[in-house]
Amino acid sequence: MPRDSAEGDPAGNPIGFVRSPTLQLRTFVDDQREALPPVDFAGMIGHLRSQFEEYTNALASAPAGVERGRLLHRMMDDAIATAPRVPIACRYGCCGCCHSEVEITPDEAEVLRERVSDGFEIDRSRLSVQAARERMSPEWAKFWSPENRCVFLSTEGTCRIYEDRPAVCRRSLVTSPPEACTTAGAALAPVRILLVEILLSAAISMEGASFGSLSKMLKPGLQKEFS
Repeated sequence: MPRDSAEGDPAGNPIGFVRSPTLQLRTFVDDQREALPPVDFAGMIGHLRSQFEEYTNALASAPAGVERGRLLHRMMDDAIATAPRVPIACRYGCCGCCHSEVEITPDEAEVLRERVSDGFEIDRSRLSVQAARERMSPEWAKFWSPENRCVFLSTEGTCRIYEDRPAVCRRSLVTSPPEACTTAGAALAPVRILLVEILLSAAISMEGASFGSLSKMLKPGLQKEFS
């Protein structure tokens, strides 16, 4: 799964007001800077900034933790729903992207931690193996590896916490055939939704926010249970 946080923006970056833009948002802005006349580009950036600030304020209105995590998920679903209709190929039981290094926010980690602490069973050995990896470890690139399976994935290939799945999972949509997601070297056609990228950028740009591997973000809060 592509990395989402981008740091070290050069001087003059038109979205310098976004502390941690997603890679997709930065790519969109770069493309528009090349395609639009300066006045139109400036107008687009102004609209983007307005939307970014609106999302930031909405997220900041909720207490950090589970409540903010679930608010992010509701807002993500709303942002996806506003997008023009495209032929999404994802289907029940598709799980190619569930073998990737999914990254989540601390608030989303609290949502998942609450589920596990309440008795939701996960493969703790696999979680420990995944959490021990460095970010972007070559292990994640081992296509369709059983060790890369999300600990919330069922044996049938379905998400067992679908209503609480991370924002990155919600926006991982493709128009290419589902089997392409589980075929090494196959061409994928991901769906990119601007509002989704602005929202996710707002979530990971908030003061004190971070973005990290699901396993690394989840395990520390369960440390007593692991010991």
